[in-house]
Amino acid sequence: MSNTRRAEPGTPLRQERWASSEEFERGLMGNLVARRCSALEDREARQLVYFLQSLSYREGGIGKIAEELLAAFPERIGTAAMHRFGMKPGQIYSASQVRAIRGQIDVGHDSRYSWPLKGDRIRGTEEFLDDFIEDEDKAPECYPANEFTSHCQNAARGLASHLEELCLNPAVKMKEGWPWYYPALFESLLEYQAAFTEKERAGTVVTEIGAQIYDTLDYALEAKCMVLIEGLARMGKTFAAKQWASERPGQARYVQVPSTNDDVGFFRAIAKAIGVSCGRSWKAVQLRQRIEDTLQTGDLILVMDEAHYLWPVSDCRHALPGRINWVMTALVNQGVPVALVTTPQFITTQKAVEKRTHWTSEQFIGRIGHYLPLPKSLGEDDLAKVAKALLPSGDAKSIEILVRYAQSSAKYLAGIETAVRRARHLAKKEGRERVERADIKRAIQEAVIPSDSALANALAEPLKGARRRAAMPLQSRCMEPAVQADRAVAGTAIRPDFAGIEPAETTGRNRMNSPLIERELVPA
Repeated sequence: MSNTRRAEPGTPLRQERWASSEEFERGLMGNLVARRCSALEDREARQLVYFLQSLSYREGGIGKIAEELLAAFPERIGTAAMHRFGMKPGQIYSASQVRAIRGQIDVGHDSRYSWPLKGDRIRGTEEFLDDFIEDEDKAPECYPANEFTSHCQNAARGLASHLEELCLNPAVKMKEGWPWYYPALFESLLEYQAAFTEKERAGTVVTEIGAQIYDTLDYALEAKCMVLIEGLARMGKTFAAKQWASERPGQARYVQVPSTNDDVGFFRAIAKAIGVSCGRSWKAVQLRQRIEDTLQTGDLILVMDEAHYLWPVSDCRHALPGRINWVMTALVNQGVPVALVTTPQFITTQKAVEKRTHWTSEQFIGRIGHYLPLPKSLGEDDLAKVAKALLPSGDAKSIEILVRYAQSSAKYLAGIETAVRRARHLAKKEGRERVERADIKRAIQEAVIPSDSALANALAEPLKGARRRAAMPLQSRCMEPAVQADRAVAGTAIRPDFAGIEPAETTGRNRMNSPLIERELVPA
């Protein structure tokens, strides 16, 4: 195996030569941060450390946090004594004030006698004395404040390394004026965390289903239990779960369970989500141990999306659910909050596993602290909220068109995103940034509906002894081509449908004969 740690100058070029470069390193290791947090009794401090660890894996990492802190609170740079005496431009510090400030400056950055005063008695070698002042009687009796301010600002350039130390060094006392040049760092970080959370929540659309998911995840985090959230596909479960976790980087980690059946892929996905090193050569047992060391502190909730893949996906008739057993014994039994977000496939597979193996579900069921079955459809107001969030510039008529299409499409919420994305493409082709109502109509009528109809036709069961019947295109007056004149016919409505697919009940999802679909939309 070639050495990727060091390459002699002049040696032949190899692609892996820079594989261990510092530029590729990002983020604080979750297992080491967990050990640091185990030495913190204050829950607020632990959440802050996990918050910083989570952001260390985002673009810019810890360095970006340091830059934003210094930009947001420049007036907070200075020792505690400097803040007590004031740091106004042109201010002069007296001899007693200088001595108090010198005593708070870290000797690792400067000697406590960098600013000698008249009357100081400095003990040391002659060489040491010569470094400061040749004639002690000529030393000044005071100093301008800006000399100390500049010194502290220069020291603050190393704030990023101090933030890393705060997350890793158990000897650092977070609430005791550390570091010396930024005694209000802990309070500033709390304000930064609050502003980050507020920014994450701004503009987020929380539907009725999303609100239920939020409440259930809040309960799992508080009660430190396992919850099971089950709902149909394309209802916004993933968006809500991921958004909830992103708003709480100091408390939650989100992971999508991989569909593979190997343990290495499963544990590597979790390791990546919680910030644990997961080298390609690592074995499953190594990954698992570090994951357990990180999560078993109980400070983080693990939100596991696509949880139906926790069940065996192989065709082995006697394969026991190893992933489920690990979640129960290594996480839930150890007080780790866990949220399972899944489709009805979860319980269906659970029954199949239980039927074909000797595994029983009593222990697993007993560990479910709350089961949330989600509604089968969203209200029109929620669909409109989603459409407005995806198309902020859309007028009321455009939003209504998108809502109609979502209710009639098998894609449901994903249909709104598909239509908006296609409309943006059409607008961009014409050199426009703003999407107009005509773009929405064209996107649905000329691209999205034909695509849906073709897919429905491909999935339809062919008739025996005959060619497959072509699917009828999805139609609606609100979705006519923009170039075609709108023709209002009183009392007439065209019912959109997919051939080969049975219409759903009028009270459920994908209502093909919904009054909203049948009602004629008169273009503005």
